[in-house]
Amino acid sequence: MKLEQALREYKKQRKNAEREVKKVEKKYNTRLKKKVREILKRIDALERKEVPKDVEDRIKKIVTAEKRNYVISLRRALESLETMDDLGKRLPDLAKLHVGHGKYLLLIFEKDVYAINRLLKKLNEDYVKYYEKVSKKSLGELNIEELIENERETRRKIELIERERDELREKVEEKKKELEEFHREHGLDELEKRIKELSSKVRSEELEVRSKASKLQKPIKRMRLHEEIASNFVGDSSYALKKPDEFISLLQRIYPQLEGKHRKTAQWLIENLKERAEAIAEERRLLRELKERKDEILDHASSKEKEIWELERLIKEKESEIRKLKRQLEHLEKELEKSIKRLEEILGEKIER
Repeated sequence: MKLEQALREYKKQRKNAEREVKKVEKKYNTRLKKKVREILKRIDALERKEVPKDVEDRIKKIVTAEKRNYVISLRRALESLETMDDLGKRLPDLAKLHVGHGKYLLLIFEKDVYAINRLLKKLNEDYVKYYEKVSKKSLGELNIEELIENERETRRKIELIERERDELREKVEEKKKELEEFHREHGLDELEKRIKELSSKVRSEELEVRSKASKLQKPIKRMRLHEEIASNFVGDSSYALKKPDEFISLLQRIYPQLEGKHRKTAQWLIENLKERAEAIAEERRLLRELKERKDEILDHASSKEKEIWELERLIKEKESEIRKLKRQLEHLEKELEKSIKRLEEILGEKIER
């Protein structure tokens, strides 16, 4: 059977089922009102009864209070009952009253309380029968058409947001190409390559000079010279590059005191340090210029990068929304499948969507 035909048949059967349910409701609501009236009469009778005279005053006061509370609470609960559905809602309250009366009340008015409790128990039994009959006759509400519409709408939303996400992705690719073109026009790749090479060269040259100079740290330390240049150099060999003239002057003064390899090292530094230090300083100056140029290019490109970041943020939002809608769709599909199976049980036929 096709789904459209099945839904028409279900609506027809449901109307018939609703008529049957109404009959059951009418029958049990009438019975409920009759039994409520009977219980209220019992309550009125209990309320009118006096505590026997032979009961001691202390017990009499307790019983009187318990009876008053019991009667008021039970009457309030019963007077609000119009239908079996009302009864279903009030059953927990009635169950408490069924066992919640005081022990002295039961001691003095045992027959009355037990008579009321038997009637309350019958109300509960009636509700169980009513519920079973209504559940059996009722077909329940299957919101299949609403589920199908919600499923279609959710799929439509997913497709729409997926298109929006894909358009954003295309924009990101366009912006990235524009950024790459901007970098290419301003020679960023070549500039970064030069910076890398020059940085490596400066490090290598500094290392060579410092390595040679460091060999003189121990002999100079042993000389215990009271000169600032000597103290600074002993603590940090790079000081030779920072103050080449002062360091060369120091080496020239202590040269006669040096021996062997230390003398050769000093000779090399006296002859080469000034030139090497100036070359390294010039390379460092050029390196600063190159880095400043790179920073200028990146500053100009930052607006384009911000556009890319913003677009990527929007893409993440869209993907999060898509995931949420897909979870919703999965839930709807399960609910629809469950509802169609229930419809097949009601009609006793296989249904084609």
